Amino acid sequence: MNILKKCEKCNLYKNQLPLIDNELRGDIMWVGLSAKQVVNVDKSIPLENNTNSGKILEIIEKRLPHLKFYKTNLVKCLPLNMSNQLRYPTTDEMFCCFHNLIYEINKIKPKIIFLLGKKVYDFVCKNIEGKGFDYANLFYVEHPSYIYVYKRKRINDYVDKIVNICKINL
Repeated sequence: MNILKKCEKCNLYKNQLPLIDNELRGDIMWVGLSAKQVVNVDKSIPLENNTNSGKILEIIEKRLPHLKFYKTNLVKCLPLNMSNQLRYPTTDEMFCCFHNLIYEINKIKPKIIFLLGKKVYDFVCKNIEGKGFDYANLFYVEHPSYIYVYKRKRINDYVDKIVNICKINL
């Protein structure tokens, strides 16, 4: 995965170097939108359990202890606005980093890929054609941070849904 850590295809690496999971395999791949700011990229991974998303993903992972999980983002680096606040990545930034996601998928070979949120799902599905992937293993789910913030009472339903998808498809 060292090749990902050296990516300079866009200028986002100047905000923060790519945030990469250190796992080298995974039955399940979580794909978020973009990196969050961290103190040390070498000691952090995407979707960590200190984030709203990571807290929910951790619940799911604990319910499936026999599986390995790989966490990543469509955009590996930190998109910041002019005020140095986190922003959504642009379509151009997503295109620049898409080859990194394809590289990770080829390297990890997950059985299931969960695309977290509509932005990720729409972009990946629009651009993955011809990349040699089985669409059957791509699943759209609402972003866990959305569930955590806006539908907190439905966290258990969200967790059950994803656990059932895994059990049915593995």
